[in-house]
Amino acid sequence: MAGNGGTTVGQYLVRRLEQAGLKHIFGVPGDYALRLFDLLQHSRMKVVTTCNELNAGYAADAYARLNGVGGVAVTYGVGGFSLFNAVVGAFAERVPLIVVSGAPRMYERQHHHLLHHTVGDMNLQYAMYEKITVAATVLLTPEQAPEQIDQTLAACLRYKRPVYIEVPVDVVAKPCREPGEFEPDTSISSHRHALDEAAEEAVEMFARAKSPAILAGVEIHRLGLRDEMLALLNRTGYPFATTLLGKAVVPEQHPQFAGVYIAALGGEQPRRVIEEADILMSLGALMTDVNLGIQTARLEAGRMIVANSDQVRIKHHLYPHVSLEDFITELRTGLPKRAPSLSGITHPSRALEGRFVVKPGEKITVKRFYQRLNRFVDGCHMLLADTGDAIFGAGEMFLPQGLEFIGQAFYMSIGFALPGTLGAMLAAPERRAVTFIGDGAFQMTGQELSTIIRHRLNPIIFLLNNEGYTIERVLRDGPYNDLQSWKYHRLPEIFGGGWGCEVRTEDDLEAALRMAQDRPNDLAFIEVRLDRWDYTDGLRKLGQVFNRK
Repeated sequence: MAGNGGTTVGQYLVRRLEQAGLKHIFGVPGDYALRLFDLLQHSRMKVVTTCNELNAGYAADAYARLNGVGGVAVTYGVGGFSLFNAVVGAFAERVPLIVVSGAPRMYERQHHHLLHHTVGDMNLQYAMYEKITVAATVLLTPEQAPEQIDQTLAACLRYKRPVYIEVPVDVVAKPCREPGEFEPDTSISSHRHALDEAAEEAVEMFARAKSPAILAGVEIHRLGLRDEMLALLNRTGYPFATTLLGKAVVPEQHPQFAGVYIAALGGEQPRRVIEEADILMSLGALMTDVNLGIQTARLEAGRMIVANSDQVRIKHHLYPHVSLEDFITELRTGLPKRAPSLSGITHPSRALEGRFVVKPGEKITVKRFYQRLNRFVDGCHMLLADTGDAIFGAGEMFLPQGLEFIGQAFYMSIGFALPGTLGAMLAAPERRAVTFIGDGAFQMTGQELSTIIRHRLNPIIFLLNNEGYTIERVLRDGPYNDLQSWKYHRLPEIFGGGWGCEVRTEDDLEAALRMAQDRPNDLAFIEVRLDRWDYTDGLRKLGQVFNRK
């Protein structure tokens, strides 16, 4: 029952959310969650109310990628179901996200009343979230609630995936034990013999290798292994590429960096380095269709070492219960130190050599836009790219030291980047976001621009307007890909903050960039008018591959 301090289940949960690392929590209030929202409002966390639950989920996802964990609070039914798509995306891309949902009272659950926001089945929302989270729980009794909360949050922090906590209205104020300290074990342990055997086999393979290479993926970032990865690269001298989802998990300035590997959809150099390696070690990469260039990758299992969060596969041998961190550590000590062997590899930074010369009066093109923006962004920024041509354009950019990159390159839900900008900037307010989003994606989630303005954030948002769903046009053209064109650059005026402008030529873009620099504290909303059939080489290659099927 209650401790000396008179703690309730709701207070216990809020304290644990703080201790888990949340400084902000996103969401939309509703009657089943109002008692929770009252507690959140009086906590150390700042409640960020968004325009809808889906956007709250996207914002919390991007927040988690920088903060280490994100949180979202919603009401039952209409709130929880609206959030669903964002949670699926976080699960796919290994993002630690805590979902808290209010729920009907216990006696209403027991009697199956036909309540608003429900279909009569009070277990439906829990059953659905159980399938898209690493742990899900309903707090039914105050005696069990503390342990349920602790175990669920520990699973989120250990496995870097979403969890779900459902709290009935009448349980929120029930007394329970005091929270105390919260120090969950978030390590992924290895079986010693499996680890030793995997490391030994890998070292033996590399001893015979003549042209080895490394493919680095997103789990290096999610599991906080950047320093360990850098130490391994510096010791071995092997060239490496990253996946699109794992872009910038290792600083792209590293002298052994060959580029972003997307198989036939990406550049020739990273494709050659990865696919022609006699031994390829994949560390923390998710083998998704996009990362593998929509099945255009030519990777042979017989010459691969594939290590993920908790297992290693070498050729056709599987070593379960081997953590990625432990495996990298063993390789650092087991592999001999050698000088980099980078014959025939041109560092991607060479693409930025030479001054960008503006062509006054020339219509801005996709290629020239990304070339110019690549010289504009620096280590004080963070870069967000939405699904569609924007993520291919950003993927081709060479990122300067310190710049963080956020993009949904696996689940690829369009509209993610705008509410993602809200979450990312609250997680890292010292950085100014630069966001690329197409007009189709913007129409999905554009109302969250008002929340960005409400919180006086200062991102630079580039609305790439090519009159519809460009990526779908490339795959299969049809009038269903067209959209009503808005006067996008007028939206800051309508929403009441920041400034907007329209860019049609290269000198228009220069003027907009100067204004963004001259007004560093203001939101900049720059609508870039592009030809509807102008897009990146990556998207062109995607269309060719798709239409061959």
